[in-house]
Amino acid sequence: MTRGVTVNEASRLRARPLYLLVRDALLDRIKKGALKPGGTLPSEIDLYRELGVSLGTLRKALGVLEAEKLIIREPGRGTFVNSYREGVSVSRFNPIRAADGGPVLGDVKTGKAKVGLAKDGERAALSLSADERVTRFHRVRFIGERPFAFEQICLPDKRFPGLAQRADIPGGLEELAQAWGLLPARAEAKVRMAAAPPAAVSALSLRRGAVVMTLERLAFDTDDKPIEMMTAYFDLRDEFCKLDLR
Repeated sequence: MTRGVTVNEASRLRARPLYLLVRDALLDRIKKGALKPGGTLPSEIDLYRELGVSLGTLRKALGVLEAEKLIIREPGRGTFVNSYREGVSVSRFNPIRAADGGPVLGDVKTGKAKVGLAKDGERAALSLSADERVTRFHRVRFIGERPFAFEQICLPDKRFPGLAQRADIPGGLEELAQAWGLLPARAEAKVRMAAAPPAAVSALSLRRGAVVMTLERLAFDTDDKPIEMMTAYFDLRDEFCKLDLR
């Protein structure tokens, strides 16, 4: 049985609902590596006995973790910590769909990462102080030979130490965050039509002044702290942007 943070009687007196305290306790184990990506959680019987809560409360907590894409429950097999692998996982933070409605990730070419002082907009978005640094790099995504997306990424250097020295930067937010022990939980995005900047024009082989779909995304971890700032430019043809409004 995996041991870690437990939910005790004192926790029940807090304003936060008990099932969310259970969720927090299990999430803490995932963050600390006691429950590893791809690993199996203890059985529901073992967990509810260990945590001292009802089976209904435990199942409600597991439902929250499942909705957050942090665990996967497979009937007859068990419950597993979600594991993201390059080229296998389908990013829930990627709204681009093919004509048939399937997700489009494409092949990825990533530029060299560089570290520098955060600019005003970056500091504000990523909640950084004046002397903190960020890591910046870009990606180009391809469908076959056609480049269809140019992404400019900015990350807090303190959350991704040593990334600029890595030759193999993962191509998706989940894979990238997991490689540094982070868990992305949600993102906010703005979508608009705008003229592509020179870097996007060059990367996507567009005419000067071409108008493209622009997506500005800010991603947060499970502590609701910003971990990634991205601006992406898309040359969409049969593809489209799908928004889940609920």
